[in-house]
Amino acid sequence: MILRRHGRQALALLTTAAALATAACGDDAKPRAPAGPPGELALGMPVQDAVAQLFAVGFAGTGPQAAMVKRLRKRAWGVVVLQDANTQAPLQTRTLARSLLAAAHRGGRPAPLIAAAHPETFPGVQMVPPYQQTNAGEARGQARRAASVLRASSVRAAFAPDADIAYATGPSVATSFSDDADRVARFSRAAVEGWKAGGVQPIVGHFPGQGAASQDPGAGPGTVGLSLDEMRQRDLKPFAAVADTAPAVEMSNAIYVAFDGVTPASILPDAHRLLRRMGFEGAAVSGDLVAATATTGTSVGQAAVDALRAGADLLYVPGDAGNQEEAYRAVLRAVQRRRISRERLAEALMRVSALKRAALAQPQR
Repeated sequence: MILRRHGRQALALLTTAAALATAACGDDAKPRAPAGPPGELALGMPVQDAVAQLFAVGFAGTGPQAAMVKRLRKRAWGVVVLQDANTQAPLQTRTLARSLLAAAHRGGRPAPLIAAAHPETFPGVQMVPPYQQTNAGEARGQARRAASVLRASSVRAAFAPDADIAYATGPSVATSFSDDADRVARFSRAAVEGWKAGGVQPIVGHFPGQGAASQDPGAGPGTVGLSLDEMRQRDLKPFAAVADTAPAVEMSNAIYVAFDGVTPASILPDAHRLLRRMGFEGAAVSGDLVAATATTGTSVGQAAVDALRAGADLLYVPGDAGNQEEAYRAVLRAVQRRRISRERLAEALMRVSALKRAALAQPQR
């Protein structure tokens, strides 16, 4: 019963998203139904497309000739992430984003959600650094104004705000609002409100807080040496403040002595359970799964399978197309061999679909 209910909801959400994306592309033609024999159908679409929807992918290129444009005609990636190297100027970025959306439409695939990895450096965005923002109202206004710039380029999601606490020697000094947990909680909630008011879905980072990590987990294995009680008193407060309003949360790739001390939070079931116990119902986004392999020592394919099984809904694999295909095929095999249940697939797809529907349907306020 749960599987059938999730499947119907996910299919309805994706149908809405595809229709809205078609309108955004300025094409009156309706998307074609995905092809495939009935035995391959899962949750109202081919299982190949259902699995691809669970990936957030980056790419190289700045224009309509980028390889990702061609790939989107055949692979139904759920989210496409624009990095700094993809975005050089407002018009170029808008043209690139619309080319990505149009390519998916021409291939009869669900439209991807276009997200900005670093919205503070996005062309045309002028934001005061978080640590210089003086009150929650300013944090809200900065986010809303940035969202209006992103939205004009068909970008409807952003990896922001950073809800980590600033520690003197930690990796979040330049991106955190403050070293005071209550202040970060207020500003993070206000920023989430601002992004949403501007019509862009914020992806809040990095649960359960990586401000105290020994180094940036994106650069190599980073350890947070705090106990769970210490984290509750400080690092978890901002996430508790946004749990009921954030549409998505990015998991950290740090390892935590509060858990097992060896597994990145992105692929750790205990970390995902903690997030859900805090009342969060949105999409859980993994950290960079290629970077996570520096800690796990496994392949990116195994990291993707482990993250989905742990509770991640959206699997982030930036950059290399080979890594993305390896991760995708590993998850597809795991689903086909029942190492990942159809219920887990349906749950993740439902949350990703809800994020996409909100992003495509939400007007600016």
